[in-house]
Amino acid sequence: MDEDTKKKHRAKASGPKAQKKKEKNKKPHDEETAKQRNPKAFSIQNVNKAARMFHRSQDVKQKKIHIPLPDRSVLEPPPVVVAIVGPPRVGKTTLLQCIVRNFTRQKVTNIKGPVTLVSGKKRRLTLIEVDNDINKMIDIAKVADLVILMIDASFGFEMEVFEFLNVCQVHGFPKVMGVLNHLDTFNDTKRVRKTKKRLKDRFWAEIYQGAKLFYLSGMVEGEYQKMEVHNLCRFISVMKFRPLAWRTTHPYILADRMEDITPPEQIEADNKCDRRVTIYGYNRGLALKHNQAIHLAGVGDFRIANMESLSDPCPTPEMEKRRSLNQRERLVYAPMSGVGGVLYDKDAVYINVGGSHYLQQQDDEEMTPVKELVSSLIGTAPHADDDDDDSSSEDESKMPTEQLLSSGGRVRRKAVFGEEKGDDENADDAADDKENSSSDDDDDESDEEPESGDNEDEGDDDEKEDDEEDDDEEDEDDQAKDKLPHGFGTNWARRTDLSKMIYGHSDNEGDGEEGEEGEDEELGGLFRVLKKKREEGKQLKYNADLTDCSRFPLASARDWQVEEVRGMIADCFVTGRWDRSEDAAARLQDDDELYGDFEDLETGEKHSGDVEDDGKDDDNDDDNDDADEDEGGEGEGTAPEPKKRKRDMTGDERRQARLDRKKKRKEEFDAMYDVKTDGEDDFYQAWKTEMEEQAKLNRAEFENVSEEMRQNLEGFRPGLYMRMEVAGIPCEFAAHFDPAAPLVIGGLTNLEENVGYVQARFKKHRWYKKILKTRNPVVLSMGWRRFQTMPVYSTQEHNMRYRMLKYTPEHLHCMASFWGPITPQGSGILAVENVSDVSSGFRIAGTGVVLELDKSVEVVKKLKLTGTPYKIFKKTAYIQGMFNSQLETAKFEGAKVSTVSKVRGVIKKGARRLADTGATLPEGTFRATFEDRILLSDIVFLRAWYPVEVPQYYNPVTTLLGSWQGMKTVGQLRYERGVAVPQNQDSLYKPVERRAKNFKALIIPRGLQKDLPFKVTPKNQGPAAVTPKRIPVVSEPAESKKTKFLHMLKTIHEYTQRQKHAVMRQRAHKHQQVLAKRTAKREWMQKKKNTL
Repeated sequence: MDEDTKKKHRAKASGPKAQKKKEKNKKPHDEETAKQRNPKAFSIQNVNKAARMFHRSQDVKQKKIHIPLPDRSVLEPPPVVVAIVGPPRVGKTTLLQCIVRNFTRQKVTNIKGPVTLVSGKKRRLTLIEVDNDINKMIDIAKVADLVILMIDASFGFEMEVFEFLNVCQVHGFPKVMGVLNHLDTFNDTKRVRKTKKRLKDRFWAEIYQGAKLFYLSGMVEGEYQKMEVHNLCRFISVMKFRPLAWRTTHPYILADRMEDITPPEQIEADNKCDRRVTIYGYNRGLALKHNQAIHLAGVGDFRIANMESLSDPCPTPEMEKRRSLNQRERLVYAPMSGVGGVLYDKDAVYINVGGSHYLQQQDDEEMTPVKELVSSLIGTAPHADDDDDDSSSEDESKMPTEQLLSSGGRVRRKAVFGEEKGDDENADDAADDKENSSSDDDDDESDEEPESGDNEDEGDDDEKEDDEEDDDEEDEDDQAKDKLPHGFGTNWARRTDLSKMIYGHSDNEGDGEEGEEGEDEELGGLFRVLKKKREEGKQLKYNADLTDCSRFPLASARDWQVEEVRGMIADCFVTGRWDRSEDAAARLQDDDELYGDFEDLETGEKHSGDVEDDGKDDDNDDDNDDADEDEGGEGEGTAPEPKKRKRDMTGDERRQARLDRKKKRKEEFDAMYDVKTDGEDDFYQAWKTEMEEQAKLNRAEFENVSEEMRQNLEGFRPGLYMRMEVAGIPCEFAAHFDPAAPLVIGGLTNLEENVGYVQARFKKHRWYKKILKTRNPVVLSMGWRRFQTMPVYSTQEHNMRYRMLKYTPEHLHCMASFWGPITPQGSGILAVENVSDVSSGFRIAGTGVVLELDKSVEVVKKLKLTGTPYKIFKKTAYIQGMFNSQLETAKFEGAKVSTVSKVRGVIKKGARRLADTGATLPEGTFRATFEDRILLSDIVFLRAWYPVEVPQYYNPVTTLLGSWQGMKTVGQLRYERGVAVPQNQDSLYKPVERRAKNFKALIIPRGLQKDLPFKVTPKNQGPAAVTPKRIPVVSEPAESKKTKFLHMLKTIHEYTQRQKHAVMRQRAHKHQQVLAKRTAKREWMQKKKNTL
């Protein structure tokens, strides 16, 4: 066939292959990803490696999952509590002053108690310093959200750091951040790098890998460097906190200030009477209710006499609907430190003449008339030492001195570990350089974007940028004001605003408004009423021009952001057809289709509906779906397009509509019943969603309820500033009140008001040197309380019996039973033997957790009694020496006894006389029966379990009422009084004297000897051979003469030798005398020569 006549190939125009080509041609090749273009290149090449990567990703994913907690957050959260903890004289006060100055631009030198300040649009901080007191450390660990641990890098870790970390582990671990200072004492850079690495590794080992550790390189003019403090403050301001279980289930308050409102007449009549005090602070945790039981840490349990919420003394910009945080809006509230301006209270108005609520420093000439005015109003003269603030600030800014021991200077308790004995001189220099770069970068870590694993708030990045811009602008303004000539600032502030005179408002309305607010604040807030009256007068002036659109007041305009307001005019902007549910003609037609044919019974006329029957069963469903689609399109910005009715559709359009409807229903069915393959954590997400919906529902319940009704129903919610009155406080609390000590008020539930037996799992701390003894007094911290009790330690055996232990095990857990307040199960327990002693050792004695709560507890101990037989009658015997009275004997009737030879018996009954003779028996003698006859030499044992009574001793630790002294142990009392331990003579070891027992010879009958083998039968051996004695020899007369002659010669020789030895000793004595004289003469000549 020729090529011209060959039929050309015709590409397919329909079918699945053609459809696939069309879809491929629609999408350009350049828009495809590499995986779409070449899927084989992205397939699994190594199965084992892919499996490991999958397991790793799943592990990381599962570690991020936590049990969802109920969302109890409030719209206006309370300030974040930041505690600065560390050993004495490590720079805690200096760091606190620098943080306050960074946020407020004010130098506060004398800080006592909590300091609340605004750190951002939505966050406030409450800073508090904690010194080296175990009571304060325990109290602040229960309420702190963030802990800043100060560490002296030049000295290393001290015991106070590890003690506080153990306290935090028991009472819910808050966020912990370390700060290393005194790095400027090192002269060698390499040593600085090694010190940073060593301290960071140990810090990570105690908390977790990656714990934040900041470095403060040095000090400038008594303060830390501004940029380092600024980075630290930025990291604090964006940190996120996970709610702790105890705090989310209990209300608590960290008191800002305390006032004694006891009537003076009552105090004059009796200065030791109970006081009535008011406590102020932000409520945290749960809602606080009226007449609720509370515990004042270090004081005791009380009930709230009266409580009310006050206006927030330190509001955030968002609470006042402000867009940014300006310098004048950087508030600080520290009433116990004398910072806070004017305080309005129910009882009185407190005006601080020397300070201001706003923190801008002003000239002395400008502040003098203000002070005179306020002083004249309150009837006092201005202080003479107000002008000496600069001179006194230098002395007050010094760090507080604290000496633990008067002799030998300050004793620092350094924590030395095995790896810290010497520096690793053989470390690789490359590793040191790498560590140097990483540690040096930590100073500016907060300049970078926070990592997701460090619990930082990504949504506050804009806030941080705004704050930085404000800080830069404020610094430039301060520098510019410093360069202006003296008196220019006052004249500039008094200049006339022409724009305000002509148009009624200023061009820079924000600046003028800020200035006016600042002016009023400088006058103590006394002239705000006049300003409001002036504004009301202006408003009355404009009322005549309300009809003028140019003078229309904006306050009376409708808020078009509200959905209800927009719905009022929604019908005015319909451009297309009405919805079928709202169009009258469409609704009539739907009624005809719905009801079909009907007959009018009055007229007899028949009506038929205009429904087209196309033979399909799902026509009505189509209409319903169309109606649903129309309703779904309602409310959009544009009118929905008119839908075709079924009678107007073609066959393909009907088929497509039916397929779409089936697809939609299948998707709904799958979403409801099927398990998705791409979402492994659907259960977790559903759990979180359910809890979030429940939280929204709870909030919605109280949205339309008045504040007073809401407080009566749910109490005072967290975030409110509370004023609490408590009656019946001991007078020592007001007399010994220390503003620097944290005052924690914790709410108690109905269960926690009771006292009973508590059973806990307990373990002695491995760093504590001594072991704990049963019934020795120990101070326990459990819940909000600190109290002294006498625990009984025990161990649970396999038969669920609690056997008493005299001492705690060395490295094992045991059970501790004590009398104390009922606390929910799972609460942590911290044990300290002495809270007032600052010893050189580790002070945390042990830790535990509450397991059981009961009104009674059963702890038993082994009881082993011994007795001897008094008289034996076959299998019955009278035993003496085991009991001291018949009453004791009656308690053990029926008990099992045994002898050394394992002969078992039972105690029958106590006996006073013998049955046969009637002789009187010793006191405590009883009659017992045995399974065999016993001997008088046997010893009878009684092994039993005796119940141990747990002492009902509960002594609250009241350290805020003065010096508290708890119960002392017997050993401490003997040591203080120099009393020796009494010794029982029966308990001393005695020398054992054992007499050899002579056994009788074994006699075997002759009849039995015949049956025994030969090697066993006794052998008849004769008497042992006697060793012959020496036989005397009788010599002849000649031999006798020779022997006598030799004896004479021997005697003469011995005498001669003795004479020679005596002569030799005399000659030697004379020679020694001569030598002594020569030596003495030589020494005399040498001494004389030396003198010359």
